[in-house]
Amino acid sequence: MGRHANGKNTYSLAGWVIAVIVAIIAVIALVLWLMLGNNDDGDDSTAAQEDTQVTSEEQTAEETTEESSAEEESAEETTSEEESSEPSTPAAPAGLEFAPNTLFLLDTSDALAPNFDAVTGAMVDAANELGGQDGAVALWNYSSPLSETATVGYRQNVSFGPANNVTEALPRFGTGGVPQTRSAVTAALGNAIDQANDTGDKVNVVLVTTGTAQDMDDNAFRAQLGELNNDNVSLAVVHLGDGDTDAVLEDSADYFGTVSNPGDQAAVAQELNEAAGI
Repeated sequence: MGRHANGKNTYSLAGWVIAVIVAIIAVIALVLWLMLGNNDDGDDSTAAQEDTQVTSEEQTAEETTEESSAEEESAEETTSEEESSEPSTPAAPAGLEFAPNTLFLLDTSDALAPNFDAVTGAMVDAANELGGQDGAVALWNYSSPLSETATVGYRQNVSFGPANNVTEALPRFGTGGVPQTRSAVTAALGNAIDQANDTGDKVNVVLVTTGTAQDMDDNAFRAQLGELNNDNVSLAVVHLGDGDTDAVLEDSADYFGTVSNPGDQAAVAQELNEAAGI
């Protein structure tokens, strides 16, 4: 007898196979999903890390820029503070130019006595320098009238000529009285104008003074200085010591210098050289 196929068993076997296939497909799909999901997460994580790194680098760059700006501002402020802290030094007044004729007018009042040697020593050196340049040198001294017959406080000691006449006369002066500077200056300027007119050359009047004992009021002195103004005559002043200066004289002089320590012969000489154009 031949065997007959069992249709029920065939149907059951086919369902089982299908179920296995479906399960395998489901497993494969799950594996693929997990793999793809992890890759996406990795990409997201990598992107997040890259974003974080970029943000960190940007922040670092910004911080570096801010620090550089702060350092530059600090450097500018430091430079500004250093510049502002540096004391400003006023420009020193320019001395006179050398002139073929120089008249020294020396204050020989009591105030000069403590520094007589240093001052006259510096003047001797200055006169020799001028003589070495073929300059004619004259010498006056002044204080106040020291005798009953004297009517003025100034004395014309040495006329314009060789420097050695002046260098020999300087150490012989005595001191006394008070410095009647204004009347002595106007008289010396008048003499200098005469010399300039006679020779056609320029004249420097160099006043060496300890101060002014009022013998002429400000208005009268200023007016006389204006009348004596001459293009060929210049007035230089060397003020000795820390005493009061003559304001009118300081305003009118072509050069005004001070020596705080007139016992320092080198300091006196430096100012005399400026005043006399040496």
